[in-house]
Amino acid sequence: MQALGLIETRGLTVAIESADAMLKAAEVTLIEKTYVGGGLVSIAVTGEVSAVIAAVEAGAGAVRQINSALLISQHVIPRPDKELEGLIVSVNQLGNSDLPTTDSIKVEPEEEAVVGDIIVEEKNTISLDMSVEEIEKKTIDYIVLEYGLQEALEFLGSLKVTKLRNLAREYKEIGISGRVISKADKKKLLAELTQYYNHFNNKLLD
Repeated sequence: MQALGLIETRGLTVAIESADAMLKAAEVTLIEKTYVGGGLVSIAVTGEVSAVIAAVEAGAGAVRQINSALLISQHVIPRPDKELEGLIVSVNQLGNSDLPTTDSIKVEPEEEAVVGDIIVEEKNTISLDMSVEEIEKKTIDYIVLEYGLQEALEFLGSLKVTKLRNLAREYKEIGISGRVISKADKKKLLAELTQYYNHFNNKLLD
């Protein structure tokens, strides 16, 4: 197995930018993308040691140009053990076209709880390959990081109040809990979630 280069970012957009920079900087092959959870995305490339080092530096630099806080980690393994091949997708590689873009996903509509496409300023569609029941806190965290707070709030506002109550119970740091959540209306729930994510964004910028 050739050298392995890894970059982990917070958010899909910077992951795509990073992968693009790596592929343009050196003769490397994109072999894996992984959604780690909590908005984190990992990109793996392989190639000759010198090429992988150059690619990882270029990819990390591309992320820093956008926002250095979104670069979680970067690492090069010059001579990975053969056993690692089982942990990584076949080097019958991913091409550029296989790396997802933020235009791609839609929320599946469902009976009364229809969630339509929300178009953000850059004409990207908030898209989640899941049903409404599967949406959870980490899903909203991802939307905030990837699309911004305003779009996330519009998305939350399109959900039924019962779904918002279920979501609110996953947040340990909001100002309501228990029976208060059960009785809260949509306006109250959205206000609490807005306050939470304002604080969340401020912590990222610190």
